[in-house]
Amino acid sequence: MKLKRKAIEVTSANIFENDKLQRKESVGNLTELLKNIDSPVVLSVNAPWGAGKTTYLRMLHANLELETKKSIYFSAWETDFAADPLLAFLGEINLNVASFIGGDKKKNKAWEQAKKAGAHILRRGVPIAVKLATVGLVDADKIVEDEASKLAEALSKDVIDNYSKSKFAIVEFKENIAKVLSVEGGGAEKLYIFIDELDRCRPTYAIELLERIKHLLDIEGLVFVLALDKTQLAHSVKAVYGAEFDAVGYLKRFIDVEFSLPSADVEPYIGFLAEQFDLGKHFESDIGSSAGNEYRDLISVIKVIALGQKMSLRTIEQLFSKIKLILLTVQKNNYVYPEFMVFLLFVKDAYPAEYSNFSKPETDGDELIDLICKVIVGGDETQYIKQDIHALVIACKSESGTGWAREQLKRLKLESDNEASSEVSRRNSKRIVELVDYYTSRRRGIPLKRMISRIDMTSNFNFTDE
Repeated sequence: MKLKRKAIEVTSANIFENDKLQRKESVGNLTELLKNIDSPVVLSVNAPWGAGKTTYLRMLHANLELETKKSIYFSAWETDFAADPLLAFLGEINLNVASFIGGDKKKNKAWEQAKKAGAHILRRGVPIAVKLATVGLVDADKIVEDEASKLAEALSKDVIDNYSKSKFAIVEFKENIAKVLSVEGGGAEKLYIFIDELDRCRPTYAIELLERIKHLLDIEGLVFVLALDKTQLAHSVKAVYGAEFDAVGYLKRFIDVEFSLPSADVEPYIGFLAEQFDLGKHFESDIGSSAGNEYRDLISVIKVIALGQKMSLRTIEQLFSKIKLILLTVQKNNYVYPEFMVFLLFVKDAYPAEYSNFSKPETDGDELIDLICKVIVGGDETQYIKQDIHALVIACKSESGTGWAREQLKRLKLESDNEASSEVSRRNSKRIVELVDYYTSRRRGIPLKRMISRIDMTSNFNFTDE
């Protein structure tokens, strides 16, 4: 049972094997830019959540490694459990630096010195944090009294000294990192550091990470590539510093060059997801070609709605999860009305009031019919889908026994016979009438109640990322 696609693998053997969004050329161009750009520099790869930034960064990272460049990939989201972002970041750097510097004694010594300086930076504020963490476990009044006297003493003796030591530690840290990156004859070898998924972290963690590593951003040889949704990250900044804070200006302090991720080609990605979710398996049956047609109709309507509504890649994936969930509740050889099912799934999320009204047997279908052209966007190639959904709305209400359905059919028949109307309008009306007749004449009828129940069921599941 697949309700979620596998993570897209990026292997060194064939970096672009799973490049379903056709971004190979863009990755190649940016690789050349990063190789030739002067350091230090911080470049951001900006795109909304769910646009494929992680896969793009992994391909970029792998492409640089393939060209024997020193490159480190760091997922901020996977480490936001850490108390101090700098600790997680330096830990990740430490795992990779040893392989970069090999047996070079001078560079190994410089790295050891850098780690010691980094440890001192990390110790700043730890005693206070520990004391705060113990509140509630011991006598609170005693803590307040003792800490008040200790604080006064610390302010007079230690604070200025600790500040000086921390400032020196930062300088020492940067000097030793520079030694690690230095090359004979002067200059520095580039080290590419990719920081991914900042926009998925806790707001405080993302901001702390940026502020803690800002001392690294101006060391010759370092090239930082940050993947983020600038709009979302700006909201996180405001959540910490206040609604009136200049979040965009704040982020510009860390970023030298902004790169907007190119738009993805959605159609091949939909084909990839159909394979990943194994949707075709449901339509493997003994009822002949109609099953194949049903599957093609399903994929077709997904493409039309996804493209017309400019759905993000993540939203498309969540739509597939919901469709798969529904198919798992339907017995094989039972017709699923694919176009109507996908249409209702989208309407439920985008137009909940209209969906709720339609699901009531006593209501008419005017609101839903009005939504057809808003949801199914396109020219002649989408006309059949629109006609099919229009007919199913009428057929569903016809089985509910409402007079509205009879009036709709009467109006459509008059339109189809009206010689004063355009040929397109007459043909459209006639086709809808024929489809209504086809659906209402089927012995089993339209299982609207079951369909609504299954669609409503998807609301009880969480399809967001882990």
